[in-house]
Amino acid sequence: MYFRFGLVKGLVFCILLGFVSETRADKILFDFEPTFDVGLVHASNAQVALTKGATGQAMAVTLSGHHRKAYVRLKSPGWDLSGYRCITMDITNHGQVGIGVLGSISVGGGKTSAESFVWVEPGQTEKMVIVFFRSQLPEYMERLVTGMRGYPGGFLSHWITPDLSKLNRITISKARPHQEMHFSVDDIQATGEYRLPTEEELKSSFFPFVDQYGQYRHAQWPGKTTSQDDIDSQHQAELKDLASNRGPEDWNQYGGWTAGPQLNATGHFRTQKLDKKWWLVDPSGRLFWSQGVTGVRLSQTTSTRRREHYFVDLVDRGDFRQANLKRKFGDNWDTEAAHLTHTRFRSWGLNTFANWSDPELYGMGKTPYVVDLWSGIAKEVPAQLNEKAFETLVRKRITAGRVAEFKDDPWCMGVFVDNELRWPKENVGPVAETYYKVVNQVLKEFAPNVLYLGSRIHGSGEPHAAYTAAAKHCDVVSVNRYQFAIVDEDLPPDSLDKPMIIGEFHFGALDRGLLHTGLRAVSNQHQRACAYTDYVKQALENDRIVGAHWFQHTDQLVSGRSDGENFQIGFVDIVDRPYPEMVAASRRLAAILYEYRYARRKSN
Repeated sequence: MYFRFGLVKGLVFCILLGFVSETRADKILFDFEPTFDVGLVHASNAQVALTKGATGQAMAVTLSGHHRKAYVRLKSPGWDLSGYRCITMDITNHGQVGIGVLGSISVGGGKTSAESFVWVEPGQTEKMVIVFFRSQLPEYMERLVTGMRGYPGGFLSHWITPDLSKLNRITISKARPHQEMHFSVDDIQATGEYRLPTEEELKSSFFPFVDQYGQYRHAQWPGKTTSQDDIDSQHQAELKDLASNRGPEDWNQYGGWTAGPQLNATGHFRTQKLDKKWWLVDPSGRLFWSQGVTGVRLSQTTSTRRREHYFVDLVDRGDFRQANLKRKFGDNWDTEAAHLTHTRFRSWGLNTFANWSDPELYGMGKTPYVVDLWSGIAKEVPAQLNEKAFETLVRKRITAGRVAEFKDDPWCMGVFVDNELRWPKENVGPVAETYYKVVNQVLKEFAPNVLYLGSRIHGSGEPHAAYTAAAKHCDVVSVNRYQFAIVDEDLPPDSLDKPMIIGEFHFGALDRGLLHTGLRAVSNQHQRACAYTDYVKQALENDRIVGAHWFQHTDQLVSGRSDGENFQIGFVDIVDRPYPEMVAASRRLAAILYEYRYARRKSN
């Protein structure tokens, strides 16, 4: 197990990963010492007092369990924190159960904010880290280091960023709407210098910055691969681990629950509502909850064209994952890697190859899978949709696709068609009705035994009419939710009584060599596993959710995929080394998954 970051010295490693080192002094924002006036704290459904902390006074907080929205808010005339990488604060849990605490920093009541999550066990103290995202690189960086979302020195891009020069609100709340929480907050400070490498540094000593394995050269971290011996020893150690951890004993070949009720077996996946709770049912008639991971592939590429100087060694097609698998397995690399992937999923308690996965892998008849198809419609859905013309387009796309490969396959859990469509601002109802009706009719004509899982609706601000149409025509309504908490108002209304599946979510950190956390940032691998665990448990507690799919299987490359994403979001790194924290968390979830959901067990 890798080390945990409980102390400031551990955090420094986490936030300073990059080409340059820290020189800027930390900036104390609130330390709650005797001069602090607790009356200045805005408390909503919360109580606040001063208490004894580890090194002085701290702010004691109680968040009501009777109100979904309970928080405390600290205000300032304004801070210019544009020269820092993040805000940190110590959270101590004074309650009897573990808690998930949310933190955000914003400018006034604006919608843009930086957010984070920390899980704290009773009696423990953990450091929350709110990583800053940014929107604009200097011209010389854009010119000299292209095709990336995260850059050395602390630049992490995001389409929603607060003005870091005018931050004036820190809000602390809870991940679980109905949980009462007792904790204290101390030492809120801005830390980590934001300093990109200069143009001179880039030209003199930065390149190449990607080593022969596809890793970042200018940093060290636990688990970094440095030799073939590292690859071989990790592989042998993992084989021993897999041999002693073969997966949940009460799961059948599909990952369905053999200890649960025997239901009608149709030979294909279907849905059923049992005791007011929606489920998937596997082909043998057992309850099934889809614990999946997207992008299960033996490939992960980066562009090398006009970027050859980025790399110590060039590999075929910039596919460092494949190159590393060849180093690991030799001539028979693809067959051995494929079998290992299925073995890992079973051992780790994962039962679904989710969207964007490789047909060569999921077609092996060892792990249930979903299929991704395209209807032919543009991502920007038009305000008018001609039904006959659209039906012709969908029919052409589906018949030209892989429908013959999966339509009768019992291992196929379902089909997603399209992804994160952007609905028009006007006439949404009729357009969505036509869209989902036509796709459903055509799909059922060619693959009547396969579940239609919808279009993976993205974001909580999507129009209600889109959800209504999806619920009417889809077997399962799919939503992609990159949040720390699946709160009630962030999902389609309860009035839409249809099973739902989370198509994508993830959390990332800066402590394992990547320069971007992904869409939701936490402090380290321990907290990444904690956030993953709490998210899945919240999904299990929701009567309509029948699965949750992590995005994605492998870390993205430090030099970026085709759109520049270079996120630390994998279950395995680019050298195929599993993250032990995520594996342990997944195994713990699998051990309780079905009983936890079936018994309608709720967290406090």
